[in-house]
Amino acid sequence: MSLLEVENACKTFASRQRGGDPVQALRGVSLQVEAGETLAIIGESGSGKSTLGRAVLRLLELDEGSVRMDGVDLAGLSPSELRAKRAEMQIVFQEPYESLNPRMSIGSIVAEPLQIHRKGLGAAQIRKLVIEVLERVGLPAKVATRLPGELSGGQQQRVGVARAVVSEPKFVVLDEPTSSLDLSIRAQILELLAQLQADLGLAYLFVSHDMHTVEKVSDRIAVMYLGEIVETAPTVDLFRSPQHPYTQTLLSARLSADPREKHAYRAYEGDASVRATPPQQAPA
Repeated sequence: MSLLEVENACKTFASRQRGGDPVQALRGVSLQVEAGETLAIIGESGSGKSTLGRAVLRLLELDEGSVRMDGVDLAGLSPSELRAKRAEMQIVFQEPYESLNPRMSIGSIVAEPLQIHRKGLGAAQIRKLVIEVLERVGLPAKVATRLPGELSGGQQQRVGVARAVVSEPKFVVLDEPTSSLDLSIRAQILELLAQLQADLGLAYLFVSHDMHTVEKVSDRIAVMYLGEIVETAPTVDLFRSPQHPYTQTLLSARLSADPREKHAYRAYEGDASVRATPPQQAPA
């Protein structure tokens, strides 16, 4: 049994335009994530990546399909049962500042999951765990008294990571966690995530549109196109021999670090059965 099992996940949103057709963000998506592995979800904007990431945590309710964590169907949980299960499932968002309450201190933000999921802890124990996890993600203890606006983007994202792992989860959705950061800071955050995975045995669902990043961090890759997974393969195999034409297009769009290398982009015309829904209309 896989740690996470998604079967036939479907999600439709109303059109943003009056009288427009509904947008099918997820079209029968199925996948598995094993304990301790990183499964990357890649695709262009509007392919349904972030919708999938939120749906597997039940931050969005599916229209059809199921999500199981450790064999437990999340849709069948009561609000109190789901709240308890959330200690095992966390998320790191794309925009660190927007995901942090600007009026709360960093210590309070990181402590909140402990206050929700480990009610038996006293205030002193919580403070101790908060300092420990802040230091684990590379932040000094004094940061606990600061507000999010006093930190850099990279520091804010470290806070987001600390908040996600303080409850000792098994599974974390990483929703483009480095796309808003400078390249040097991006590398530091990726290294931090890799170290935490090795230390804590975390499984990651890594949502990204950056082929270079997922090549470095993932064990397997699932390619999404207009709400469907069109190809899943081990990372090495997918980059060596992509099977689906859309995957071949994504790989052909990568720019090499060597300016002398010739760049041959391969266009993808799409599947006529789903081409009527433009990528830019669907939620990311």
